[in-house]
Amino acid sequence: MEPHRILRVPRPTVLVVDDHSDLRDALAVLLEHEGFHVADASDGVEALAHLSSGAPVSAMIVDLDMPLMNGWDFLATCRLDAVWSRIPAIVVTGVDVAAQRREEFGDVSFFTKPINFDELLAAIRRVMIREVHR
Repeated sequence: MEPHRILRVPRPTVLVVDDHSDLRDALAVLLEHEGFHVADASDGVEALAHLSSGAPVSAMIVDLDMPLMNGWDFLATCRLDAVWSRIPAIVVTGVDVAAQRREEFGDVSFFTKPINFDELLAAIRRVMIREVHR
């Protein structure tokens, strides 16, 4: 009889893009506890470098107000790339965003700081399920 083989499935990676290291660290602990791998970037420039490296990213959590390249510009740049545009994004911001501006990015979830972590986790799970069914 053949021994049972354990199939190792890579953990999905969530890219956390925020200029506040405390929030990045808190999200990393939360997401890793939930079984995700976490990559992080302090602004859009670092996040684009990560994406350009070819490392797999299953979802992104993006702040809007950051130095060098803000979240709006980062997401707009991602929309121009065939691969990056398919990565689900969740926006976490400290600023109030008008509904009209939200619609510019289509199917993006918005969370206002302070974050309800349970709701954020639920949103991440929803986008992961949608990705599996694409």
